[in-house]
Amino acid sequence: MEVHHHAHTPDPGLHRGKKRWTHYFWEFLMLFLAVFCGFLAENIREHRVEHHREKQFMRTMLEDLRSDTALLSYASRYWDTINVNIDSLASVIQIPVIPGNEAKPYQFINRALDYYSFSHNDRTISQLKNSGGFRLIRNARVANKIILFDQFNNDAMKNIAEIRTSFYKIAMQLANKVFVQDIINVLFKRNHLARPGTNDMAWVDSMLQRNKNPLPANEYNAALFEFKNALQAYRKDYSNLKFGYDNLKVKMEELIELIRKEYHLK
Repeated sequence: MEVHHHAHTPDPGLHRGKKRWTHYFWEFLMLFLAVFCGFLAENIREHRVEHHREKQFMRTMLEDLRSDTALLSYASRYWDTINVNIDSLASVIQIPVIPGNEAKPYQFINRALDYYSFSHNDRTISQLKNSGGFRLIRNARVANKIILFDQFNNDAMKNIAEIRTSFYKIAMQLANKVFVQDIINVLFKRNHLARPGTNDMAWVDSMLQRNKNPLPANEYNAALFEFKNALQAYRKDYSNLKFGYDNLKVKMEELIELIRKEYHLK
Protein backbone atom coordinates (compact mmCIF):
# COMPACT_ATOMS: atom_id res chain seq x y z
CA MET A 1 0.00 0.00 0.00
CA GLU A 2 1.44 3.20 -1.08
CA VAL A 3 1.35 6.22 1.11
CA HIS A 4 0.84 9.39 -0.85
CA HIS A 5 2.33 12.48 0.66
CA HIS A 6 0.44 15.60 -0.17
CA ALA A 7 2.64 18.27 -1.56
CA HIS A 8 2.98 21.14 0.89
CA THR A 9 2.21 24.43 -0.75
CA PRO A 10 4.32 27.12 0.78
CA ASP A 11 2.54 30.19 2.12
CA PRO A 12 3.36 32.91 -0.33
CA GLY A 13 3.19 35.42 2.51
CA LEU A 14 6.15 33.84 4.24
CA HIS A 15 8.55 34.92 1.54
CA ARG A 16 6.81 37.57 -0.40
CA GLY A 17 5.61 39.27 2.84
CA LYS A 18 9.05 39.73 4.22
CA LYS A 19 10.05 43.36 3.75
CA ARG A 20 13.50 44.68 3.39
CA TRP A 21 14.81 47.39 5.73
CA THR A 22 14.78 49.94 2.93
CA HIS A 23 11.02 49.63 2.75
CA TYR A 24 10.68 50.61 6.43
CA PHE A 25 13.17 53.44 5.92
CA TRP A 26 11.13 54.93 3.10
CA GLU A 27 7.91 54.59 5.06
CA PHE A 28 9.52 56.35 8.00
CA LEU A 29 10.93 59.05 5.72
CA MET A 30 7.54 59.69 4.09
CA LEU A 31 5.85 59.90 7.49
CA PHE A 32 8.55 62.19 8.82
CA LEU A 33 8.30 64.47 5.78
CA ALA A 34 4.52 64.61 6.08
CA VAL A 35 4.70 65.60 9.76
CA PHE A 36 7.54 68.05 9.14
CA CYS A 37 5.75 69.72 6.23
CA GLY A 38 2.59 70.00 8.32
CA PHE A 39 4.58 71.56 11.13
CA LEU A 40 6.30 73.89 8.67
CA ALA A 41 3.03 74.94 7.09
CA GLU A 42 1.49 75.60 10.51
CA ASN A 43 4.55 77.59 11.55
CA ILE A 44 4.40 79.70 8.39
CA ARG A 45 0.68 80.26 8.89
CA GLU A 46 1.24 81.30 12.51
CA HIS A 47 4.01 83.71 11.50
CA ARG A 48 1.75 85.24 8.86
CA VAL A 49 -1.04 85.69 11.42
CA GLU A 50 1.38 87.28 13.91
CA HIS A 51 2.82 89.54 11.23
CA HIS A 52 -0.70 90.61 10.29
CA ARG A 53 -1.50 91.34 13.96
CA GLU A 54 1.77 93.26 14.34
CA LYS A 55 0.96 95.45 11.37
CA GLN A 56 -2.59 95.97 12.60
CA PHE A 57 -1.24 97.11 15.98
CA MET A 58 1.01 99.58 14.19
CA ARG A 59 -1.93 100.93 12.18
CA THR A 60 -3.97 101.59 15.31
CA MET A 61 -0.86 103.01 17.02
CA LEU A 62 -0.55 105.51 14.17
CA GLU A 63 -4.23 106.42 14.54
CA ASP A 64 -3.74 107.02 18.27
CA LEU A 65 -0.61 109.13 17.73
CA ARG A 66 -2.16 111.26 15.00
CA SER A 67 -5.23 111.84 17.13
CA ASP A 68 -3.02 112.77 20.09
CA THR A 69 -0.94 115.14 17.96
CA ALA A 70 -4.04 117.07 16.94
CA LEU A 71 -5.37 117.07 20.51
CA LEU A 72 -2.01 118.24 21.88
CA SER A 73 -1.94 121.17 19.46
CA TYR A 74 -5.47 122.07 20.58
CA ALA A 75 -4.40 121.85 24.23
CA SER A 76 -1.49 124.23 23.61
CA ARG A 77 -3.75 126.78 21.92
CA TYR A 78 -6.32 126.42 24.68
CA TRP A 79 -3.73 127.10 27.37
CA ASP A 80 -2.48 130.13 25.42
CA THR A 81 -5.96 131.63 25.73
CA ILE A 82 -6.18 130.76 29.44
CA ASN A 83 -2.76 132.34 30.06
CA VAL A 84 -3.75 135.58 28.32
CA ASN A 85 -6.75 135.82 30.65
CA ILE A 86 -4.62 134.99 33.71
CA ASP A 87 -2.31 137.87 32.78
CA SER A 88 -5.29 140.18 32.27
CA LEU A 89 -6.85 139.13 35.57
CA ALA A 90 -3.61 139.69 37.48
CA SER A 91 -3.19 143.14 35.90
CA VAL A 92 -6.61 144.43 37.04
CA ILE A 93 -6.23 143.24 40.65
CA GLN A 94 -5.08 146.27 42.59
CA ILE A 95 -4.03 146.12 46.23
CA PRO A 96 -5.33 147.88 48.18
CA VAL A 97 -8.61 147.72 46.28
CA ILE A 98 -9.65 151.01 44.71
CA PRO A 99 -13.37 151.62 45.33
CA GLY A 100 -15.31 151.21 42.12
CA ASN A 101 -12.82 148.75 40.61
CA GLU A 102 -14.07 145.65 42.39
CA ALA A 103 -15.94 144.41 39.31
CA LYS A 104 -12.96 144.45 36.92
CA PRO A 105 -11.59 140.98 37.77
CA TYR A 106 -14.94 139.41 36.87
CA GLN A 107 -14.24 140.18 33.21
CA PHE A 108 -11.54 137.53 33.08
CA ILE A 109 -12.06 135.18 36.00
CA ASN A 110 -14.06 132.43 34.28
CA ARG A 111 -11.55 131.95 31.50
CA ALA A 112 -8.50 132.58 33.69
CA LEU A 113 -9.57 129.84 36.10
CA ASP A 114 -10.53 127.44 33.36
CA TYR A 115 -8.57 124.19 33.14
CA TYR A 116 -7.65 121.83 30.33
CA SER A 117 -6.23 118.37 30.93
CA PHE A 118 -4.52 116.49 28.10
CA SER A 119 -3.98 112.75 28.35
CA HIS A 120 -2.70 110.53 25.58
CA ASN A 121 -4.78 107.80 23.98
CA ASP A 122 -3.34 104.54 25.33
CA ARG A 123 -5.76 102.22 23.49
CA THR A 124 -3.13 100.37 21.47
CA ILE A 125 -0.44 100.45 24.15
CA SER A 126 -2.86 98.96 26.67
CA GLN A 127 -3.72 96.17 24.23
CA LEU A 128 -0.04 95.47 23.64
CA LYS A 129 0.55 95.26 27.38
CA ASN A 130 -2.51 93.25 28.35
CA SER A 131 -2.36 90.70 25.52
CA GLY A 132 1.42 90.23 25.53
CA GLY A 133 1.44 91.89 22.14
CA PHE A 134 4.84 93.48 22.58
CA ARG A 135 6.39 90.12 21.64
CA LEU A 136 4.78 90.54 18.21
CA ILE A 137 6.78 93.70 17.51
CA ARG A 138 9.87 92.29 15.84
CA ASN A 139 11.35 95.72 15.19
CA ALA A 140 13.34 96.50 18.34
CA ARG A 141 13.63 100.23 17.55
CA VAL A 142 9.88 100.61 17.28
CA ALA A 143 9.21 98.57 20.44
CA ASN A 144 11.75 100.57 22.46
CA LYS A 145 10.39 103.90 21.25
CA ILE A 146 6.82 102.93 22.13
CA ILE A 147 7.96 101.88 25.62
CA LEU A 148 9.87 105.16 26.15
CA PHE A 149 6.87 107.16 24.91
CA ASP A 150 4.58 105.33 27.33
CA GLN A 151 7.02 105.85 30.21
CA PHE A 152 7.25 109.59 29.51
CA ASN A 153 3.45 109.86 29.65
CA ASN A 154 3.09 107.81 32.80
CA ASP A 155 6.01 109.38 34.66
CA ALA A 156 7.00 112.88 33.54
CA MET A 157 3.62 114.04 32.18
CA LYS A 158 1.71 112.57 35.10
CA ASN A 159 3.98 114.36 37.61
CA ILE A 160 3.72 117.65 35.70
CA ALA A 161 -0.09 117.37 35.63
CA GLU A 162 -0.28 116.60 39.36
CA ILE A 163 1.87 119.61 40.27
CA ARG A 164 -0.16 121.87 37.98
CA THR A 165 -3.40 120.64 39.54
CA SER A 166 -2.07 121.48 43.00
CA PHE A 167 -1.35 125.09 41.91
CA TYR A 168 -4.83 125.30 40.40
CA LYS A 169 -6.52 124.06 43.57
CA ILE A 170 -4.69 126.65 45.69
CA ALA A 171 -5.75 129.47 43.36
CA MET A 172 -9.37 128.26 43.39
CA GLN A 173 -9.49 128.02 47.19
CA LEU A 174 -8.21 131.59 47.55
CA ALA A 175 -10.56 132.85 44.83
CA ASN A 176 -13.49 131.63 46.91
CA LYS A 177 -12.44 134.05 49.68
CA VAL A 178 -12.50 137.20 47.57
CA PHE A 179 -14.99 136.66 44.73
CA VAL A 180 -18.74 136.04 44.77
CA GLN A 181 -19.37 132.62 43.26
CA ASP A 182 -23.01 133.42 42.43
CA ILE A 183 -21.84 136.24 40.16
CA ILE A 184 -19.23 133.99 38.52
CA ASN A 185 -21.88 131.33 37.89
CA VAL A 186 -24.31 133.77 36.27
CA LEU A 187 -21.59 135.22 34.04
CA PHE A 188 -20.62 131.69 32.95
CA LYS A 189 -24.26 130.86 32.21
CA ARG A 190 -24.67 134.02 30.15
CA ASN A 191 -21.34 134.06 28.30
CA HIS A 192 -19.73 130.66 28.93
CA LEU A 193 -16.00 131.54 28.65
CA ALA A 194 -16.38 134.69 26.54
CA ARG A 195 -15.59 138.08 28.04
CA PRO A 196 -18.69 139.70 29.60
CA GLY A 197 -20.17 142.71 27.84
CA THR A 198 -20.87 146.22 29.16
CA ASN A 199 -24.37 145.33 30.37
CA ASP A 200 -23.00 142.30 32.22
CA MET A 201 -20.38 144.41 33.99
CA ALA A 202 -23.01 146.97 35.04
CA TRP A 203 -24.98 144.08 36.53
CA VAL A 204 -21.83 142.87 38.34
CA ASP A 205 -21.35 146.35 39.87
CA SER A 206 -24.91 146.37 41.18
CA MET A 207 -24.57 142.82 42.55
CA LEU A 208 -21.35 143.70 44.37
CA GLN A 209 -23.08 146.64 46.03
CA ARG A 210 -25.69 144.23 47.39
CA ASN A 211 -23.17 141.45 48.21
CA LYS A 212 -20.42 143.12 50.15
CA ASN A 213 -17.54 140.87 51.17
CA PRO A 214 -17.86 140.34 54.94
CA LEU A 215 -14.08 140.48 55.53
CA PRO A 216 -12.64 143.67 57.05
CA ALA A 217 -10.75 145.77 54.50
CA ASN A 218 -7.28 144.75 55.69
CA GLU A 219 -8.18 141.05 55.70
CA TYR A 220 -9.83 141.34 52.30
CA ASN A 221 -6.71 143.01 50.85
CA ALA A 222 -4.53 140.31 52.40
CA ALA A 223 -6.71 137.57 50.91
CA LEU A 224 -6.66 139.28 47.51
CA PHE A 225 -2.87 139.57 47.74
CA GLU A 226 -2.64 135.82 48.44
CA PHE A 227 -4.91 135.05 45.51
CA LYS A 228 -2.91 137.20 43.12
CA ASN A 229 0.33 135.53 44.21
CA ALA A 230 -1.22 132.08 43.81
CA LEU A 231 -2.54 133.07 40.39
CA GLN A 232 0.88 134.24 39.22
CA ALA A 233 2.54 131.11 40.61
CA TYR A 234 -0.01 129.06 38.67
CA ARG A 235 0.82 131.08 35.55
CA LYS A 236 4.55 130.54 36.01
CA ASP A 237 4.07 126.79 36.43
CA TYR A 238 2.82 126.67 32.84
CA SER A 239 6.47 126.63 31.74
CA ASN A 240 6.68 123.07 33.13
CA LEU A 241 3.55 122.02 31.29
CA LYS A 242 4.86 123.58 28.07
CA PHE A 243 8.13 121.67 28.52
CA GLY A 244 6.12 118.46 28.77
CA TYR A 245 3.96 119.30 25.75
CA ASP A 246 6.98 120.22 23.62
CA ASN A 247 8.81 117.00 24.46
CA LEU A 248 5.68 114.93 23.99
CA LYS A 249 5.12 116.46 20.56
CA VAL A 250 8.68 115.57 19.47
CA LYS A 251 8.31 112.00 20.73
CA MET A 252 5.00 111.54 18.94
CA GLU A 253 6.29 112.93 15.65
CA GLU A 254 9.41 110.73 15.80
CA LEU A 255 7.35 107.64 16.58
CA ILE A 256 4.90 108.37 13.77
CA GLU A 257 7.73 108.74 11.26
CA LEU A 258 9.50 105.58 12.48
CA ILE A 259 6.36 103.41 12.29
CA ARG A 260 5.48 104.76 8.84
CA LYS A 261 8.97 104.03 7.57
CA GLU A 262 9.47 100.60 9.13
CA TYR A 263 6.01 99.23 8.31
CA HIS A 264 5.46 101.06 5.00
CA LEU A 265 2.28 102.72 6.22
CA LYS A 266 0.78 105.99 5.15
